[in-house]
Amino acid sequence: MGEAGALRTWWAGLKLVSLLNILLWTVACLFRAGSGVLSWQLILSGVFVAVCAFRSFLPRIDLERYCLVDSPLSSTFLGRSAATVAELCFAGQVALGLRELGLVAGMPGIVTASHAIVPTLALAQVFCWYSVLTLDHLGHVVEESLWAATMAMVGVCLAIAAPQLEGELFWLVVAGTAVAVAFVAFMGLVDVPMYVRRWQRGRRERQPCLTLRDGLADARSRRIRTTEWAIWKPEAAWLTGYFSIAVWISISIACVSTR
Repeated sequence: MGEAGALRTWWAGLKLVSLLNILLWTVACLFRAGSGVLSWQLILSGVFVAVCAFRSFLPRIDLERYCLVDSPLSSTFLGRSAATVAELCFAGQVALGLRELGLVAGMPGIVTASHAIVPTLALAQVFCWYSVLTLDHLGHVVEESLWAATMAMVGVCLAIAAPQLEGELFWLVVAGTAVAVAFVAFMGLVDVPMYVRRWQRGRRERQPCLTLRDGLADARSRRIRTTEWAIWKPEAAWLTGYFSIAVWISISIACVSTR
């Protein structure tokens, strides 16, 4: 398979998975619709699913302004704004789920820890926007590090709560702990180092950065359509995991919520 074929196959896979995710979320709504935390979980998950589907059909690489489809909908500003809302919704899901777990396990410390998730990941969005607007990868380094640290905290909380639980909930929490460990490992071994290398390369090559004002105008207007697999391949791993595994986790959180 040539490079063009590899790109088409990868993109087709993203679109197929996004349609499957919409179906899974719809089924979750039909079987788990309720009130309280569950209703909020479904709403937050629905936003995350929809935005990930949008981004699967119109992939972008924000800082470099690359896109697969030359359309106003591929605007970096529009796509990053949608992603910000979606990621805050996911953060809200994790916070609500961890809070609920703390209440079920009778562990107030976990309830308290859950309150730190949304503010920390909101701060991560600020650093992400800094990179997208200024073209400086340092913000991405901080952003991904904050995600890794937050999920490490979640994993620790899950591991601490597990001995207090029984039956199906115990195994769900064990699975959640494993997912958190895998996420942190991926971020520490793949994602953060990738952005560190890009930041270091930018400093070595003295790549120019934009002001926030100029960056905003640039993000709204400039896009570069490219179908070169060499450009998309380094992004494929995290984009694939983001638009598949992360979405499945979002839907799962909505499904296992007990209230």
